[in-house]
Amino acid sequence: MMKNKTLAGFLSLIFPGLGHLYVGRHADGMGFLLGAGALWVAIVLKGSYLFEMGGLRALIFWGGFIAVYLYALIDIVRKVEQAK
Repeated sequence: MMKNKTLAGFLSLIFPGLGHLYVGRHADGMGFLLGAGALWVAIVLKGSYLFEMGGLRALIFWGGFIAVYLYALIDIVRKVEQAK
């Protein structure tokens, strides 16, 4: 069954891994879900500290956070296109 790459990308933007689960890539989806989930847990547990911290640690954390979201989005769009 053909999956919609726009919907898969949108789901991945909502939360990394959801788009992968939508297209049936369960192992990839769970990996992204667990990775992004761990980042969200770090935000919740550390609270405002992560928004106030500066310097290299903040750059590494937020850079990693953005990288996970972007990689999940690009990966799912490519995988849907390859499946066609």
